[in-house]
Amino acid sequence: MEVFVFIVLIVLITQFFDYRKSMAKLNAKVGEVIDGQVQKELDNIKQRLIVLERIVTDKNYELNEEFGKIRGE
Repeated sequence: MEVFVFIVLIVLITQFFDYRKSMAKLNAKVGEVIDGQVQKELDNIKQRLIVLERIVTDKNYELNEEFGKIRGE
Protein backbone atom coordinates (compact mmCIF):
# COMPACT_ATOMS: atom_id res chain seq x y z
CA MET A 1 0.00 0.00 0.00
CA GLU A 2 2.80 2.42 0.87
CA VAL A 3 4.48 1.75 -2.46
CA PHE A 4 1.25 2.61 -4.29
CA VAL A 5 0.92 5.92 -2.41
CA PHE A 6 4.57 6.69 -3.09
CA ILE A 7 4.14 6.03 -6.85
CA VAL A 8 0.98 8.17 -7.00
CA LEU A 9 2.79 10.96 -5.18
CA ILE A 10 5.71 10.82 -7.64
CA VAL A 11 3.31 10.90 -10.61
CA LEU A 12 1.43 13.89 -9.16
CA ILE A 13 4.64 15.81 -8.49
CA THR A 14 5.89 15.07 -12.01
CA GLN A 15 2.58 16.23 -13.50
CA PHE A 16 2.68 19.39 -11.41
CA PHE A 17 6.15 20.35 -12.67
CA ASP A 18 5.17 19.54 -16.27
CA TYR A 19 2.14 21.80 -15.84
CA ARG A 20 4.29 24.64 -14.50
CA LYS A 21 6.73 24.25 -17.40
CA SER A 22 3.88 24.38 -19.96
CA MET A 23 2.41 27.47 -18.29
CA ALA A 24 5.79 29.19 -18.38
CA LYS A 25 6.09 28.48 -22.12
CA LEU A 26 2.54 29.72 -22.71
CA ASN A 27 3.20 32.92 -20.75
CA ALA A 28 6.34 33.54 -22.79
CA LYS A 29 4.38 33.15 -26.05
CA VAL A 30 1.66 35.51 -24.81
CA GLY A 31 4.35 38.04 -23.87
CA GLU A 32 5.83 37.83 -27.37
CA VAL A 33 2.43 38.41 -28.98
CA ILE A 34 1.73 41.39 -26.74
CA ASP A 35 5.19 42.83 -27.46
CA GLY A 36 4.53 42.44 -31.19
CA GLN A 37 1.20 44.24 -30.91
CA VAL A 38 2.74 47.06 -28.90
CA GLN A 39 5.55 47.43 -31.45
CA LYS A 40 3.03 47.53 -34.31
CA GLU A 41 0.98 50.22 -32.55
CA LEU A 42 4.16 52.21 -31.82
CA ASP A 43 5.13 52.04 -35.50
CA ASN A 44 1.64 53.30 -36.42
CA ILE A 45 1.96 56.21 -34.02
CA LYS A 46 5.41 57.09 -35.38
CA GLN A 47 4.04 57.20 -38.93
CA ARG A 48 1.15 59.43 -37.86
CA LEU A 49 3.59 61.74 -36.07
CA ILE A 50 5.70 62.02 -39.21
CA VAL A 51 2.60 63.03 -41.19
CA LEU A 52 1.59 65.58 -38.54
CA GLU A 53 5.10 67.06 -38.48
CA ARG A 54 5.01 67.32 -42.25
CA ILE A 55 1.66 69.14 -42.13
CA VAL A 56 2.77 71.56 -39.44
CA THR A 57 6.06 72.42 -41.15
CA ASP A 58 4.46 72.72 -44.60
CA LYS A 59 4.70 76.32 -45.86
CA ASN A 60 1.27 76.15 -47.54
CA TYR A 61 -0.28 75.06 -44.27
CA GLU A 62 1.26 78.06 -42.50
CA LEU A 63 0.06 80.36 -45.27
CA ASN A 64 -3.48 78.95 -45.06
CA GLU A 65 -3.44 79.45 -41.29
CA GLU A 66 -2.46 83.11 -41.74
CA PHE A 67 -5.22 83.63 -44.33
CA GLY A 68 -7.67 82.01 -41.93
CA LYS A 69 -6.64 84.39 -39.17
CA ILE A 70 -7.04 87.39 -41.48
CA ARG A 71 -10.51 86.20 -42.56
CA GLY A 72 -11.44 85.65 -38.93
CA GLU A 73 -11.93 81.88 -39.20
